[in-house]
Amino acid sequence: MSAVSLPAQADRKVTLVWMLGIWTFALFGFGADFARFMHESPPPPLVLTLHGLFSVAWLGLVSTQVVLAETANIRLHRRLGWAVVGVSAAMIPLGVVAAMVDMARQVGHPDYSPQFLGEEFQDIFAFAVCTAAAVATRRNRSEHSRFMVLAAVALADVGPGRIATNLVNAAPASPLAAWATYYWGTALLLIAMLAWDLFKHRRVQRSTMLGAALLWGGEATVSVLYFNPAWQATMAGLVKAWGWAG
Repeated sequence: MSAVSLPAQADRKVTLVWMLGIWTFALFGFGADFARFMHESPPPPLVLTLHGLFSVAWLGLVSTQVVLAETANIRLHRRLGWAVVGVSAAMIPLGVVAAMVDMARQVGHPDYSPQFLGEEFQDIFAFAVCTAAAVATRRNRSEHSRFMVLAAVALADVGPGRIATNLVNAAPASPLAAWATYYWGTALLLIAMLAWDLFKHRRVQRSTMLGAALLWGGEATVSVLYFNPAWQATMAGLVKAWGWAG
């Protein structure tokens, strides 16, 4: 399968479809979990609420950027782009803190699974890499827009994961089951992007290929680590050393 950089006009409107899919997963997944979140005792700490607000703001900004690009409002798109970069930069440390705080709150609960931090760290790492790639390719609209979508895809597994665990009550017992439980939504989005390239252009664009390799490689790694005793002990030790539950 070869890679090619395509002209901007080649992918008109399809980026909107991909973003709509990401929004659907996010709203459906968090909607299924919202009632539990709001009635937790003790209530969720401020840092988790702040992380949620930043995530929604970021997704809203990126969606706005897509609309601006599709309507040829490039001047405003460029001005707003640096705001997206700023929010993205804030989300990386905030995501790490939120993951650690949320896990620290679960210590002592029957379903405490510190090894799940691997999935959260993988998401943050892939998000950071795809965002940096989007900034680096900002003069190439086709590559730039796809890397931004891939950054959103890196965070999109949270919604489908909640659907699987809260609505289907999935309890993975193997690496493949863990991957299917937490990353089935990501897989659908990546397959859609790859299929578009093959159907429309008979080739896979470089950004899509690199993004799929990054995401699937990281997801496979943390799905295997999820059942590794040494990894479980290391993550439990990390949570203990962290201590702060918000």
